[in-house]
Amino acid sequence: MLNRLTMTPPIVQAPMAGVATPTLAAAVSNAGGLGSIGVGATDAKGAGAMIAETRARIDRVDGAFNVNLFVHARATADPKQERAWLEWLAPLFTAFDAEPPKALRTIYKSFADDADMLAMLLALTPPS
Repeated sequence: MLNRLTMTPPIVQAPMAGVATPTLAAAVSNAGGLGSIGVGATDAKGAGAMIAETRARIDRVDGAFNVNLFVHARATADPKQERAWLEWLAPLFTAFDAEPPKALRTIYKSFADDADMLAMLLALTPPS
């Protein structure tokens, strides 16, 4: 594929959580690039399953692929600011005939706060 496109640098597929599937990552790796999965939107069990599926689909000798995580500081609640955002966004929800949330919440757990994810990644680390 790289020759057909006359590209010489390696290709790294973006590890977008929820979009970069094991099938896509394996296809990129099998084509000579570095396939990537984004596991920031799942828990350790889901990430482990994605890693296992990606490994099973890769047929190149080195089996290389990338695993990407979200690592962010824990959010600090600001009820006044959150209420202001929800009020500002309310007309947009109405325009799309959707119900706005009653409150904001953190939807993705940071790897910095996820001991289960760390344990799973250490257990599944590829051999050196």
